[in-house]
Amino acid sequence: MELICENGKGVRLAFGESAPFWLIAAHGLGSDFNVYTSKSSGQDGENYNGSDAQKRNIVLTLELGLRDYDKQIEKLYSFFQKDSPGTLIFSGDEPRKIRYYAEKVEPEAESFSPAGSSPYETRNVTISLICPDPKFYSAEDRLTQLAAWNGLIEWNLEITDEPFAMTEKTNTLIGNVWNGSAVPMGLTVRFAASGEVVGPSLYDVNRHELMKINATMHTGDQIVITTGTGGKRVRMTSGGVTKNINNLMAYPPVWLQAYEGDNLFRYDADSGIDNLSVSILSTQAYWGV
Repeated sequence: MELICENGKGVRLAFGESAPFWLIAAHGLGSDFNVYTSKSSGQDGENYNGSDAQKRNIVLTLELGLRDYDKQIEKLYSFFQKDSPGTLIFSGDEPRKIRYYAEKVEPEAESFSPAGSSPYETRNVTISLICPDPKFYSAEDRLTQLAAWNGLIEWNLEITDEPFAMTEKTNTLIGNVWNGSAVPMGLTVRFAASGEVVGPSLYDVNRHELMKINATMHTGDQIVITTGTGGKRVRMTSGGVTKNINNLMAYPPVWLQAYEGDNLFRYDADSGIDNLSVSILSTQAYWGV
């Protein structure tokens, strides 16, 4: 398995079975939950109160050759910067990723050879990464279209005097987001308007939950809602200007998720539904690699 770190500038470093960064150990990749219990006087055993997952600490141990050790350790120091978020990617048949902040880059204690002996050929370095969101995510996102505009023009195009349609709107109204994991998935919901739309909304058919935005959209406007952990927000782009409109979410605010199995979502609007296009972007989540 090869691990790839991508920092906030888009620069990548690969850790695996080749120089200059040999990966010899990786810890913190499994599931880890805190289980809370309480005990009453004289009770046998305890009562289960719940559980949660705390932030994840991933620790990588690398082996560096001494020949260019100074150059490579400086490269690690420059790559893992304070306050700079990054993404750790696990390659393989089903690539997964997780967001991190660098905690430390720690070389092992330096050893000195006795007089007359050969110098050591390698030296280990430990990299500690803190992941506030402990879940791993699929490297590929999935798009579910509930309503979209499809082009009707095909080449070779013949222009005639008769009017013809250039695009056609396909209304699905209800779309299914499949979640093959036990971990709930956050969603990125995009509303796009081709005319006036009042009060766009998305309804969870299975759980009878409504996520609605009390806003009026005009031609070209877009509203993007993200419901994932640590990133719940509503943004509207109008006239090339994007602003936060969390305050326009209907009360009480509902941040829809996709749970294990089928998740049926239906879109609607107070008025102008024929002017509304809707898509849902989702990313499969996991508790471990």
